Amino acid sequence: MKRTGWRARWAAIAAASLAAAAVCGPVAAAGAAPATGPRVKMIVAQKNITVPRYGKQVYLDPGIWVASLGSPLELDVQRPDYSTPLSLTQVVHLPGGGTQRIPWPASLLGKIPTGLPDFVRMTVTNSGGKVVASSRLEFCPNDYNPERASPNSPPTSPYPQQCMGDPFPKSLIWGVAKGWAVDPAAQGGRSMKLALGRYTVTETVMPTYAQLLNISAADASASVTVKVVKASGCCGQAARAAHRPQSRPLRSAPAVPTLANPPASTRPDLVPLPSWGISAVHIKKTKTQPASDQLDFGATVWVGNAPLDVQGFRSHGSPIMKAYQYFWQNGHIIGRLRAGTMGFDSKKGHNHWHFEQFAQYQLLNSAQQPAVRSHKVGFCIAPTDPVDLLEPNAVWQPSYLGFGAQCGSTTALWVQEMMPVGWGDTYFQSIAGQSFNITGVPNGTYYIQVTANPLKVLHESDTSNNVSLRQVILGGKPGHRTVRVPAVNGIDPEG
Repeated sequence: MKRTGWRARWAAIAAASLAAAAVCGPVAAAGAAPATGPRVKMIVAQKNITVPRYGKQVYLDPGIWVASLGSPLELDVQRPDYSTPLSLTQVVHLPGGGTQRIPWPASLLGKIPTGLPDFVRMTVTNSGGKVVASSRLEFCPNDYNPERASPNSPPTSPYPQQCMGDPFPKSLIWGVAKGWAVDPAAQGGRSMKLALGRYTVTETVMPTYAQLLNISAADASASVTVKVVKASGCCGQAARAAHRPQSRPLRSAPAVPTLANPPASTRPDLVPLPSWGISAVHIKKTKTQPASDQLDFGATVWVGNAPLDVQGFRSHGSPIMKAYQYFWQNGHIIGRLRAGTMGFDSKKGHNHWHFEQFAQYQLLNSAQQPAVRSHKVGFCIAPTDPVDLLEPNAVWQPSYLGFGAQCGSTTALWVQEMMPVGWGDTYFQSIAGQSFNITGVPNGTYYIQVTANPLKVLHESDTSNNVSLRQVILGGKPGHRTVRVPAVNGIDPEG
């Protein structure tokens, strides 16, 4: 079942359950986690974010994550039969092997065990230091979208992706894997009435849980500066749906050794196809830009030989992710290498992470010298078009089509962008700055050059095929330019 449906189904029941189980006051010292338990820490994805306001409401997820470092945070919820109340137990994985079981107050569960109620307090203070909003957040460790907190985190999370599925559980396992993190504000979301301006949003683990998990004061709290701005579109509910990442299976992305020389069989072969979907468009003058003639075009870069797997990781709240390329052999990752960077593109139509060195586009003159360059180089890498499904190792049904599920949100700690063998990523350049500005370009013969991996930060099996050319013939007059595109080997004449 989709998580959104599950949430809607249990909203009323959970509300009553949470009220009954509101957390207050200290717990017995016997419940404190041992020194060998996990180090639970609040960490931020980035220190400053901008969020839109729809009407008077702001959907607020500051990107503050509950991370479990050193060992997993694991909880057992169980009962021997339906006549016995549920018990709640922390399972501590000891360094030398084995486990230690620590009982927690069963009252924390409530009647319906949807998660840990009142786990975090979120407070919002204005620029004058006044608290203008606050909320307590439930915490379900089994989030449908957990993320790795560092490149050295284990490959996958073994825990389920929801805390409960029906009202009659006999036993449940809740957990945050070692080196992984969960964003409690993203689970249910918080809509708050806030004026435009700057705020400090702080999430703090409530004292009961801080004591149970032996969380230090420094680790129990984290803050983000939030700028609330007027939304450019509508509506609040749509914004929440767009903000919430889609459910996705946990993919294998282990902490693996650096490879000095990855085997050729594990390195992808990036191949740009000739440009297509080419047209000349006149852009009228506006308050912010002069009139211009633009050459729009589409470009596809596809992958052969081996899958392309690029993953970005946050570091110290930086707005830029360090990117790593992972290498697969016989269905398993065998190593990685640094490979460029990822940056968040907040412009309209994007709002996701781009691998910033994927491809480059230039309009060359008849002597094949640069005439105009597109500023587009970054992409969210994802399969959009089948190119060669009979290629050895080709995947006929990728996990995702398009970029909706693997490009991350602004608060992401980790992004994994993949392209399976036989598939390509197509992008149409139809925005000023990305399309070619041909306002002052004379009529004549030109070539659209597409270069894959232009800075060679990705490690390929073959770089001799990284450039494609497509001939275009410009004509017409300023404001009414024309373009004719001869066929390539009899394929796709345009204009």
